[in-house]
Amino acid sequence: GGGGGQAYRRDDDRSVQVDEAKVNQLVSQRLQAKMSRDFATADSIRDSLKAMGVEVFDQERVWRVRGAGAGGGGGGYGGGGGGG
Repeated sequence: GGGGGQAYRRDDDRSVQVDEAKVNQLVSQRLQAKMSRDFATADSIRDSLKAMGVEVFDQERVWRVRGAGAGGGGGGYGGGGGGG
């Protein structure tokens, strides 16, 4: 594993098809632009993502596709087994 903790991940139920490789590429380009304080580029990349139906959440470092259900915390199915 490893890697510099920069990556955003998809956080929905994947019910909507999207070109994840392209989204990840755009998201990381946007992050680089922001780190370079190139906010015009960052905004135009965000607009490209929006056009694909993708919303980026910087606080959570995740992205979601409009129309897909919530992903994340394991869902309400099963739950954890007992420790021991």
